[in-house]
Amino acid sequence: MAYLLALFAAVLVGAGYLLGSRRGRSREVALKSTLDERNEKLTLVEHELLRQSAIDPVTGLHTQQHFQEFLEREWRRAARDRQTLSVIMIEVDHFRAFNERQGKPEGDACLKAVADAMTPLVHRACDVIGRYGGAGKFGVVLGATDGKGALILAERLRLAVESLQKPNPASTTSQITTASLGVASATPDREAAWQDIELIAAAERALAHAKEAGRNKVTVDGAETLK
Repeated sequence: MAYLLALFAAVLVGAGYLLGSRRGRSREVALKSTLDERNEKLTLVEHELLRQSAIDPVTGLHTQQHFQEFLEREWRRAARDRQTLSVIMIEVDHFRAFNERQGKPEGDACLKAVADAMTPLVHRACDVIGRYGGAGKFGVVLGATDGKGALILAERLRLAVESLQKPNPASTTSQITTASLGVASATPDREAAWQDIELIAAAERALAHAKEAGRNKVTVDGAETLK
């Protein structure tokens, strides 16, 4: 009898141990599942923050930082493949005056309309359009594109802005919103160091020439003003 009682007690202890062990494993599984779920949510939040940091909240275009990073990648690709890379700098004519006269909400709406008009024209994987510099300014990177191809696109961008027929009462150029554009191209050597400043500076010079020539024009660095 004592033997049976001892055996029964041992069975109960063993059963309790197994039950506790199973409960422990269940808690571990549940805890691991919770941690995995939280880690997944944190990863999604991090990805969303990175995405938002690369997008301008006013226009929905890429930020200047993303623009510069993209330009550097395309510069290195062009150097490796011995291809021509082009940059277009764009400025909405008299935008500061428009912003001051109409107010920031109207100014933001103007920039959004301009961005929406230009974006469909910059659609290749090796191209990007983004905000660059001060108010009313944009930049375009065109991978594997020579000066002639960049000039053609720049004129299409100019016409896209003009075709909005959006009134600009602060403009001394036109009664509607227009833009001036500067184009620059380069074929980097394989041994060339990263030289974003020189290419952008060339496009900025061309943009300045377009503005000096009366605005609402496209100018190629080192070439005549075109419209």
